[in-house]
Amino acid sequence: MKLFNPQNANAFVFAAVSPNAREGTDPTYVAIHAGGIEEAENSMLADKKAPLRNAYPHVMGRYDERGCYMTYCPPIEGVKPGRFVLHPLAEDEMRKEGWH
Repeated sequence: MKLFNPQNANAFVFAAVSPNAREGTDPTYVAIHAGGIEEAENSMLADKKAPLRNAYPHVMGRYDERGCYMTYCPPIEGVKPGRFVLHPLAEDEMRKEGWH
């Protein structure tokens, strides 16, 4: 998965498997454009040709408005909320591709 992809700007990234996949099946990482996490997750299941389900209890990350990947840090109950954090190598990859 690329850490900088302007075509995936504002997309959520999920580790996805088929709905009937067995435990331990390697996931495929998919970027989905949607207004929110729940909407993106629901659209994976609604795909008639190739429905997918989230392999984990949370989203893996998202791309920001520039196309830089942000990792999701899940919440710790009573300590901190979940949040997206810019991947440390995403901006380096953006610069290598000639973007500023």
